[in-house]
Amino acid sequence: MKNIRASLTHPVALAGVALAVFFAWLPALGLVLGHPAWPLFIGLVGLPLLEWIASDYRGPVPYWSFWSLRIMLLGITLQNMVGAYYAQYEAWWLVILAAAGSGYAAGGSGNALGHELGHGRALWDRRLAKWFFTTVCFGHYTQEHGAGHHVLVGTPKDSLYSHLSDNLSDFSRRNMIRQFRLGIEIAHKRGNLWSEVYGPIFFYMLLNVTLGYLAGWKAVLFLTVQTVVMYMVDASITFIQHFALHRREVDGRYERVGPQHTWDCTNWVTTLVSFNNCRHVDHHIHPGKDLNSLENVPEAPQLPYGYAVMGTLANFPGLFRRIMVATGADLAH
Repeated sequence: MKNIRASLTHPVALAGVALAVFFAWLPALGLVLGHPAWPLFIGLVGLPLLEWIASDYRGPVPYWSFWSLRIMLLGITLQNMVGAYYAQYEAWWLVILAAAGSGYAAGGSGNALGHELGHGRALWDRRLAKWFFTTVCFGHYTQEHGAGHHVLVGTPKDSLYSHLSDNLSDFSRRNMIRQFRLGIEIAHKRGNLWSEVYGPIFFYMLLNVTLGYLAGWKAVLFLTVQTVVMYMVDASITFIQHFALHRREVDGRYERVGPQHTWDCTNWVTTLVSFNNCRHVDHHIHPGKDLNSLENVPEAPQLPYGYAVMGTLANFPGLFRRIMVATGADLAH
């Protein structure tokens, strides 16, 4: 399915850009408006509702300049830290809700932008992605994703490998450990353990110490909850993208990555807020493409709903599994 282009003077295209920016910087907006808990509830309820309303609508997809992506990701990176600083002025229960909302944005919009810039050729794009992921203790992701997941996708060594019998909670725990171990393995082979794995952890701890000194234990709690929720959102998305799709082994070698090895998603709202990251099949087949060039691949298995809806359904394993099997995809057992 080809991208539908429209000028930003087109009201629907402009609304699409506004929607993507809104969800990316929603925690900062909630902080400014004095309602830091709102982002979590808007993300958990409002976003799935919008995806459901959009249904099969195919609206225009904006062209994102890379400067706009850099500014967006820089804003989310600052949002992660500023929210922690201002947590000192809120009640403990509100700190937890605000941090969860910030983690939701980091795991969704931030992860999508960090993923894109982490694939970039420009050094500063990769560094910006690394800085963002460091604020949520996920610095090992940038190297593990490109040198690990993209090479091993659909094989048992892939950190995102899943079975039809898997549920989201089991996958999340296994995925978190395997990603970290694979990140260490790759970094060890390349001789950059400090810059890719241990350094980001050190600076994440330093961030906790610094903000804890400036703003107290509420800042540390904010950073911790934000990181946990970011991991949960990231695991939910990756679980959906690769659920039970495996590459077959032929004569001792795995078949080439094809459309059948990744779930695609055509939901317009998901396309906007994920910055085209839901066009994941094309990304795996042509990892060199930037997000503006990605297309939906009709012959790939198609998710029936957007990421937010599917992420919600993934918390109900039996229902989720029935829906995925009902799509007709050739799922591995």
